[in-house]
Amino acid sequence: MTTQSEVLSQPAPAQKRRPIARWWWALAALGLAPTLIPTLTLVGAVLTGGAVASVPAVRLAELLTNTLLLAAAVTGTSVAIGLGTSWVTTRTDLPGARIFSILVTLPLVMPSYVVALTLLGAGGSRGVITELFGLVSFPTITGFWGSWLALTVFAVPFVHLGAVPAISKLDTSLDDAARGLGSSRWGAFRTVTLPLLRPTIAASSLLVALYTISDFGAVSLLRYDTFTRAIYAQFAGRIDRRPALTLAVILMAVAVAVVIAERRLRRKATYHRNRPGRTQMVQHLGPMGRLWSYTGLGVLITVSLVIPVTVLIAWVSRGLSSGQELGDVWIDAARSLGVSLAAAVAAAVVAIPIAVVIVRDRTRIAPVVETLTWTSYSLPHITVGIALVTFALEIARPFYQTTLLVVVAYLAMFLPITVGTASDALRRISPDTEDASRSLGRSALSTVFRVTVPLMAPGLLAGGALVFLTAMKELPATLLLRPNGFETLAIRIWATTGEGFYTRAGAASLVLLAVSAIPLALVTLRDLYD
Repeated sequence: MTTQSEVLSQPAPAQKRRPIARWWWALAALGLAPTLIPTLTLVGAVLTGGAVASVPAVRLAELLTNTLLLAAAVTGTSVAIGLGTSWVTTRTDLPGARIFSILVTLPLVMPSYVVALTLLGAGGSRGVITELFGLVSFPTITGFWGSWLALTVFAVPFVHLGAVPAISKLDTSLDDAARGLGSSRWGAFRTVTLPLLRPTIAASSLLVALYTISDFGAVSLLRYDTFTRAIYAQFAGRIDRRPALTLAVILMAVAVAVVIAERRLRRKATYHRNRPGRTQMVQHLGPMGRLWSYTGLGVLITVSLVIPVTVLIAWVSRGLSSGQELGDVWIDAARSLGVSLAAAVAAAVVAIPIAVVIVRDRTRIAPVVETLTWTSYSLPHITVGIALVTFALEIARPFYQTTLLVVVAYLAMFLPITVGTASDALRRISPDTEDASRSLGRSALSTVFRVTVPLMAPGLLAGGALVFLTAMKELPATLLLRPNGFETLAIRIWATTGEGFYTRAGAASLVLLAVSAIPLALVTLRDLYD
């Protein structure tokens, strides 16, 4: 017999999908073009390049196991930690909650390879932490555990930034009803709150999993063999690049499987209410609750922010004391800001019609559109860069080595981030709201700009902020596509690190952190907590 609490924990029935105008499909198809170019170019290169290069089964099994194991570990840990931090800083009376929320999201502004580099620089016999505390040797973690730590530190802000607006809009009346029926606080959270957060959890898990399997910098520095590291070795070390292209196609297939699994986890359900929900009531934390909350947040912030920043500051201080120069980092910062802001705005605009097609269309083609959106996100960025170089040289030569092509590459790689947050926001908007606007005499286009888009604004803003922050750190595709002499902060960090100029690398990393932290803090304070 089904209890009332079990009924409350189940998702609402599937949202009735209504016909959408054909121009939505036209706009969505136009927006999908940048994401399809790398995939089609990659598949075309494999199909037209003769026989597909064979990959030893043992090697393929090793790469697949390593990649999936790392993705599962990073995703599970990041989602668990991110949901915990977002709940504590949103639904409790913890003093300084918003400040802690900003500190939790700040590691998002650092490239994963910088996090890995600072973790390496903190340990060892001459590491910064070793010398700072007078230790014999602070342990250095490499391989799987080092990659897991570095990528988890980087991925937790993804989950936190996406979960905060969803948790802040939860209707507490359902939780109160479950508690009134005798459920414990943990039981109500497990049976009511978690199912309502399923789309947020699924979207965050998809982002983290796909980023993990496509990451190159962290796993390379920490010497953990995954698909991306093998692909780079094939590109850099061989004239015949068919093995690398074959591995890239296999990796793309893995990403499609992950997207399909995420969609089945989310299921066809709607999570909005047709009646106003109850005003949010924060939960009171006792002394032990505050102690545990501060301890958990403190450990996370120390590992993800304090240690990396300490290492970077130590590198800069050592260099300045020995008379080294920092370089022209502000020019690189201006270039990074320009292309990243252009990509963020373009992604927010393009994501609107794609989200409408995915959420509102009632045909079976809509899930295919969602899958196609995510395919290029899983590709190693160096593969996307090579694909766009090939496309520009063969089809669109006037755009070769232009900043426009760099922005197109960012849009191709990071558009799914905004599509995910926009789709989540649209699923929480009742179609009755749009119908009410149409019944009052507004046209379909007017309803979009005056009703739909404003209600989607938090999701679009969160996705745009994530695109901006991710584009600021992008390295491989920028190296291949940038105009001659066009250097971003990410390129400066990578180049100076490879040359052993840790002072300049530390200075560029600190500037990247400072420049990116300002918009991230404003988004977190002004919008995600409204």
